[in-house]
Amino acid sequence: MYRIGDAKGIRLYAPKNAYLSYFNSPYFGHSHDAAIDIYPNNPDWNTSVLSPISGKIVRLQKTTMGRPKEFPTEDYDFGIAIQPEESKDTIVRVLHCEPTLKEGSIVDLGDMIGNTIRSRYFNYWTGPHYHVEVMDLDSFSRSTKSYGLELPFLFEARKSKNLVTESEFLVSVVNEDHIIGYPRSFAHTKIGDYGGLSAIDEKSNVVGILDGGISHYPHGGVIGHDKVTLNSTISLQNHPVGIVQRFLKGASFFTCNPSVKSYLDDRELRGLSCFAYPKDYNKHGISPLVLVPKEYREFIGKVSEGDLCVLRLDSNSNMVKAE
Repeated sequence: MYRIGDAKGIRLYAPKNAYLSYFNSPYFGHSHDAAIDIYPNNPDWNTSVLSPISGKIVRLQKTTMGRPKEFPTEDYDFGIAIQPEESKDTIVRVLHCEPTLKEGSIVDLGDMIGNTIRSRYFNYWTGPHYHVEVMDLDSFSRSTKSYGLELPFLFEARKSKNLVTESEFLVSVVNEDHIIGYPRSFAHTKIGDYGGLSAIDEKSNVVGILDGGISHYPHGGVIGHDKVTLNSTISLQNHPVGIVQRFLKGASFFTCNPSVKSYLDDRELRGLSCFAYPKDYNKHGISPLVLVPKEYREFIGKVSEGDLCVLRLDSNSNMVKAE
């Protein structure tokens, strides 16, 4: 297990073969630096969820969801409260996991606690994952009361090279929800055990790993961005994607204002989903990138695994400015 963040003195961990996001979600915890989404190395739903801490399961909550979506989902979601060994009042809340244990169960770090479910909180492009955050036990049912995170990442800025607008994109997965592949010419950054697309500052320096939905979500972050200038611009390649609004230990947070457009072989995408990946996902030092189609099932029959396409960015009308 890799250590992926701390909150309220509690250390959180993820499987070594899981990929991560802190900011790639529209929900409150991810727009307030207080939640982590952990994506197991398994593309299938109903895959094992491993406990991010050692402790005791003190509460389980099943929630009935609203109206169905255009894609298959469960009718319910779950919350699991795990009380760490070192705490009496603080819990780790795990969402989007159907528990296989009961209240009162003792778990060690890395023990299986349940299986991922496809919640109606998700969009169609959202892959199997579980949401982790730290809060007080009496706030268990409230989504706005999680504690801010500190991330165990540090990156020394370096000059970028060859910031191209287009890249060959080797397709590895095509399904109803999204496309996954490898942008061969885009800049990539490695920090410790994780890597991803490079985030570029106003001086054309690489400052960390880009984390977010570019630009289908209104915010994102830069993992490892430690020396932060507020109201400065963050770019993907040489295309501005947001303005830095604040920082936390090990990352910065930006708002997307406005959006960069992206295209696969001149077909416009809804956006790009950027994560932090362990090295198991890399091909020739390049981390994967998730492409989000404008419509569910849009690329079925149009793109195939193994295709070599062109991924293009466009920001001709993207005049990013601070609010």
